[in-house]
Amino acid sequence: MAFENLTPAEQIRYCQDKLARIDELETQIRSMPSTRQNLETLRDLATARHEYTKALKRLENPSLWQRTNRWVNEWAAGDRAKEAARKRRRGCVSCHGTGQVVGAGNWFENCVTCGGTGEHREYH
Repeated sequence: MAFENLTPAEQIRYCQDKLARIDELETQIRSMPSTRQNLETLRDLATARHEYTKALKRLENPSLWQRTNRWVNEWAAGDRAKEAARKRRRGCVSCHGTGQVVGAGNWFENCVTCGGTGEHREYH
């Protein structure tokens, strides 16, 4: 799952786990003999630690814009869910959800719009 798709709490936990893993790797590398490759790896770990620490601080103390964007995204997701539920609840516009319409005489026929199901169909 992509980092952006995680909830803020999951993103914080992810950063904390990565920082703990960086600590473990750094401890392992420091216990090894000093070589050029190990020094480069330590430098890369320091860069990664800096980036994860920066991301963690940003997640734990979001700016006003980040809080606003998060609220808007949550509101929009709730709005989309409400709209989807409303569309599922509405019935056919021709038979009003009964599945039958009055035919040429006094008898009922299956609704042609919904096929007798009474459910709303959208034609694109």
